[in-house]
Amino acid sequence: MSQEEPAQAARYMIDRSGKVGEVVGSYLGSVYLRPPGGGLEWSVRPDTLRDPTPQELGAALRPMGPVGGGR
Repeated sequence: MSQEEPAQAARYMIDRSGKVGEVVGSYLGSVYLRPPGGGLEWSVRPDTLRDPTPQELGAALRPMGPVGGGR
């Protein structure tokens, strides 16, 4: 019988420019972030990141466009 790993909650951080990103990994002294909902990753130094406030995180995770793809 195999055990499944528990799902890990996404971790979000804010870079120096104020952009919120989901932490997707780190490599050779850089942290890699991806925009909430997907998109191109970018890298930053870990010392330039901070935790988002609840308001910043809520705004970043709020859907931006119509839902459902209606015509």
